[in-house]
Amino acid sequence: MTDVYAPIRPLFRPAAQPASGSPASGYPRNSRIQELFEAQAAARPHAPAARHGERTVTYAQLDAHADALAARLAACGARPGDLIGVCGSRSLEALVALVGILKAGCAYVPLDEDLPPARLRAMAEDAGLRVAVTLPGSTRRVRGLRASVEVGALDRPAGSPPPGTDSPRPGSATDCAYVAFTSGTTGRPKPVAISHRGVIRLVLSDTEIAPPAPGDGVLHAYGLSSDASTIEIWGALLTGACLVIADREELLSPAALERLIDEHGVTMAYLTTSVFHLVARTRPEALARLRFVSAGGEAMDPRLANAVLTACPGTTVVNFYGPTENAVVSTAHVLAPLPDDAAHVPLGRPFGASTCHVVRPDGSLARPGEEGELYVGGDGLALGYLGDPKLTAERFISLPAVEPDGLLYRTGDRAVRHADGQLEYRGRCDRQVKLRGVRIELDEVEARLRAHPEVGEAVVEAEAGSLTAYLTATAPGGLLPLSALRAYCAQWLPAQAVPELVPLDRFPVTSGGKVDRARLKSAAPRPVPAAAQPTDEPKAEGLLGVLTEVWQRVLRVRPTPQDDFFLLGGDSLLASETVTRTLAVLGIDAALGSSLIRALLAAPTLESFAAAVDEARGGSGGKADGQPAVDFARECELGFALPPAQGPAPHPHDPKHVLLTGASGFVGGFLLHQLLRATDARVHCPVRATTPAHARQRVHTALARYGLHLDEADWQRVECFPGDLTQPRLGLDAGHAEALARDLDLVLHNGARVNFLYPYEELRPANVDGTREVIRIAAPRRVPVHFVSTVAVVAGFGTAGVGEVDEDLPLAHADGLTMGYAESKWVGEGVLRHASAQGLPVAVYRPYEVTGDRTHGACNTETAICSLIKMIAETGMAPDIELPMDFVPVDHLAESVVHIATRRLADGRVYHLTNPRPAMLSDVLDRMRAAGFSLRVLPYDQWVGELVRHVAKNPTSATAPFVSLCVDRSRNADMSVKEMYLAGTFPVLGRRNAEEALAGSGLHCPPVDATLLDRYLEYFFTSGYLTRPEPAPVHGKSYATSHTATPGSEHTA
Repeated sequence: MTDVYAPIRPLFRPAAQPASGSPASGYPRNSRIQELFEAQAAARPHAPAARHGERTVTYAQLDAHADALAARLAACGARPGDLIGVCGSRSLEALVALVGILKAGCAYVPLDEDLPPARLRAMAEDAGLRVAVTLPGSTRRVRGLRASVEVGALDRPAGSPPPGTDSPRPGSATDCAYVAFTSGTTGRPKPVAISHRGVIRLVLSDTEIAPPAPGDGVLHAYGLSSDASTIEIWGALLTGACLVIADREELLSPAALERLIDEHGVTMAYLTTSVFHLVARTRPEALARLRFVSAGGEAMDPRLANAVLTACPGTTVVNFYGPTENAVVSTAHVLAPLPDDAAHVPLGRPFGASTCHVVRPDGSLARPGEEGELYVGGDGLALGYLGDPKLTAERFISLPAVEPDGLLYRTGDRAVRHADGQLEYRGRCDRQVKLRGVRIELDEVEARLRAHPEVGEAVVEAEAGSLTAYLTATAPGGLLPLSALRAYCAQWLPAQAVPELVPLDRFPVTSGGKVDRARLKSAAPRPVPAAAQPTDEPKAEGLLGVLTEVWQRVLRVRPTPQDDFFLLGGDSLLASETVTRTLAVLGIDAALGSSLIRALLAAPTLESFAAAVDEARGGSGGKADGQPAVDFARECELGFALPPAQGPAPHPHDPKHVLLTGASGFVGGFLLHQLLRATDARVHCPVRATTPAHARQRVHTALARYGLHLDEADWQRVECFPGDLTQPRLGLDAGHAEALARDLDLVLHNGARVNFLYPYEELRPANVDGTREVIRIAAPRRVPVHFVSTVAVVAGFGTAGVGEVDEDLPLAHADGLTMGYAESKWVGEGVLRHASAQGLPVAVYRPYEVTGDRTHGACNTETAICSLIKMIAETGMAPDIELPMDFVPVDHLAESVVHIATRRLADGRVYHLTNPRPAMLSDVLDRMRAAGFSLRVLPYDQWVGELVRHVAKNPTSATAPFVSLCVDRSRNADMSVKEMYLAGTFPVLGRRNAEEALAGSGLHCPPVDATLLDRYLEYFFTSGYLTRPEPAPVHGKSYATSHTATPGSEHTA
C-alpha cells in the first residue's frame, strides 16, 4: 500500500493528545504547509501537481514559480505574518499565489473574482490588506493597497529568486495560514484566521477515510474564497496527488462534470451540497468512477444520498460537517444506505483531530439522546476573528468541565449524540421564529417540504411576519404542483407555519457553492404578494378588479383579462381556492361553487370567469349550469374490437410480469409492496414523471411516506418509467407498449385521477380513456385486467330507492351520482364490461373508505374522511348525522386484491371489499373525546354553515376541496351529495363474491373499534396532521353497527 506520508515522514513529531474526539497523533502537527509541499516537490518533481483544461503544471514548476513569487512579495515589503490578498478565481496561477505567499511567511486572503465589489472592499478593509497578488484575467482591483503583484506566466521558466530570498522564513504551526470570511448577523462578513495546523490536520491526520495519494486526481470545485477549497487544494498538494480544476460550466452540468471526471482521471471530489444534489437528482452515475465523493456546506438530502449509493456501489460517499471556525470539517460520516424515512444524514463522528460536544444551556454535557448545542474544538480551531476580540470571546469559550485543555467554538447548531457516538443534526439554534404566538423551527418546515416527492430543494425564510418558502422541482425544469404543496403543508404544519410558496428554476449560490439566501427574493421571477384573508376589502374596484386581486392572491401573478388560469400555473386545488375566495369576497352562495369550478374549466380566462361569476351573482347560475346531459350508456362503449387472441397464454396465477398503474399513490404503493411479497413477478409501473429515475424516485418517496421499505433485491424487480393515463399507449412508445403486451401475465389497473370537484368531462381522459388504453395493451394475449373502482358507483341506487346492492347486480342510475369522479369510475366499469363481453378476462374491486395500515396507521391524509376529522378537531364542531365509518385498512385491501387476482379467474365478477364490522361517525367522536378533544354536535344544516364559514376564512384549508360534497345537491333527490352516503340512503352492499374468494386465505378485515380508531388518531398526532390536545378521559362504547359505509377518496393515482 502506498505510504502517502513517505516524503514528509521526517517531519512527523510527537504530538499532544486531545481529551476527546478523533486522535491528534499520527500527523505532522508541528509543521507548516509550505514545508510539507516542498517535501512532496522534492520527492516527485516531475509528477503533475495540477491540471486545468489542456494546461498542466508539475510539482517542480509550481515550487519554482512559488519561490519566485515569494521573492517578489518580499521585495514589495511583505513581511512574515502579513496578510496578502489573492484577487481572482481558481486557476493554476492561484496555486502559485497560495504556495508563494506561504513561502514568504505570510498568510493568504482569497478575494474571489465572483464576489460583489462592496463585499471585496469590506473584506480587504477588515483584513487590513496592504499587498495583494493579482491573478491573470482578474478585472477586480482593491483600493488602498500599497502594492499589487502579478503571477508570472507559467509557460516560461520561473527564474532564480534573488540571493538570500529563498531561505526558510521563521514561523510555527500555530501561525495564521489563511483568512476565510463567513457571513455574520450584521450583514458584514467576519474574517476568521486559520492556522497551519488547522489545515494540516484536515488532510493528514489519521481517520477512517483514506487521504488522497499519488496517482489520485482531486477535483477543485470550490471558489477560492470558500474555506472548503482548503481540503481540495492542500489535500492534493500535500499528498502528491494531482488537483484537477473545474470550470463553473462543468459544475452546473452533470454531463460535463462526468466528462471532466473521465477525461482527467478524477478519483476524489469534495462537492458542495448543491452540486451533489444536482448530480444525484439528474445523473447520479456521473460519480461512479470516483473512489471518494463528499458533500458539505449544507444538509444532505437522504433520498439523494441513497440515489448516489445505488448508482455508484464502488464509491465511498461521505457527509462532511463543520464551521469555518474549525477549519472546514469537524465531523465525517461514511454513508451506508439510509432508511426510506430518514429525515437527516448523520453528522458522524469527530474528524481530523477535532473534538465535539453536545452541551446543555447551563454548560454541562448533554446525555446521549438529549438535544443540545454542538461545540467543537481540537487542532482545527480557528485563531479567532480578526480585529474583533469581543466576538471572539463570545464564540470561542472555555468549558473546563467539558474540554479541560482548550477552547471550544459554539456552532449555533442543535445536535444529539447517540449512544453509539454518532452525532445527528437537529437544526440551527437561531432558525427559530415566533409568529402569531407560535414558535416555529424554520428547519422543520424546510425538512417537511423536502420530503415531498416533487420538491428538490427548499429554503424557508421569515419575512414581514410570515414565512416564504423558495422551492425547486425534483425534475430539472419541472413545474411544481403549488396547490398540492399548499394542501400538503396545511396537513402537516400548524397554520402559522404554512409558508407562501415561490418556485425557482435554481437557487442563487455564493462563490462557495452554498445557497445565497440574501439573493433569494430578488431571484424570484415575479413579486410575491403578501398573503391576505379572503374577506379583506379588495383594493381594485369593479368585478373584474376584484377577481384580478383574487387570482393574484392565489397564483401570485398579476393576470390580464385574457390570461388563462391554467397557463399561469393553476390546477385543481388552486381552482378550488380561487372559487372559495371568490364566494367569500363577493358573498355568493357556496352552493354555486361547483358551477363556478365547471365554468373555470370550460373557459379559463379571467374575463370568462368574471362573466360566469356575474351570472352567478345575478341568480342565473345554478345546478344545471347549462351543462349538456352525459349519455353514460354510450360513454361505456369500448369503441374498438379486440384483436384475435394470439401469442402464449398469460399465467396470472404465477405471474412473471405485472403491470401496476398508480404505484406512486397510497393504494398503489401497498399493492406494489404486496405483489413483491406474494409473487416472484417483475412489476412494471408507469408513473407521471420526466425520466425513469424521476419515476422511481416518486415511487420510492411514496413508499417511504407510508412506512414501506424495499430492499435492493426488491427494487431489482421493479421497473418504473414515465407514463400517462391520458395518452395513447399510456404515453409509452410503440416498442415499449408491444413488449409489455408480449410479456405481461397480469394487470392491476389502480391508477386514476381523484378529484371531487371536477365534472365527468374533465376526468374522462385519465379515468375512462386511460382504462381503454390499458385494455389495448392487455387485449392481444387476453391478459387479465383487475380494476380498482369505488363503492361510489352505486350511490345512484340509494337515491332511486334501492336499499341493497349485491355484487352481481348490473350497474345503473348513473344520472343520480352527481359527482364527476364517481361517474368516471362508473363508466370505467362499463368499458371493462364491454371488453369482457369480447373475451377479455376482467375483475372489478369496489373498496369502501381505504384507511391506514393495521400496524402503524399510516394514512393518506388527502381524503374526505381525513379532512372531516381535521375540520372537527380544529373547530370543535361535528355534524349530527348517521355517517358510516366503513374503514378498510390499506394493507388488508392490497392483500385481498393480490390474493384474488392470483388465485381466481377474472370472469367479470365484482368484489365488494368492505368491513363486516364498521362503525359510525359518533364512534369516531367518542374516541376523539377520549383523546382530549372538546366537541359539540350540531344539526347537519347548521354544521354545513359553520363549515362554509371556516373554509371562507381559511381558503387553503385541507377541507376546502370537499365543501362541494356538503353543499352540492343531488340531481334526483332533495339532499346534498354527502347525505347520499348516510345510513338509510346509501344501499347496503352484499359481499358474497368477496367472502367466497377470501375463504381460507386467513385474511380478515379488523373491526372498526377503539383499537383501530385510536391507532389512526395516534398516527395523526405523531405525524403532525393533528395537534394532540390535553387528554380528558371519557368512557367509550360498543362499536356494533349496521353494515353500511361511505366513500371518501379511496385511492390516488
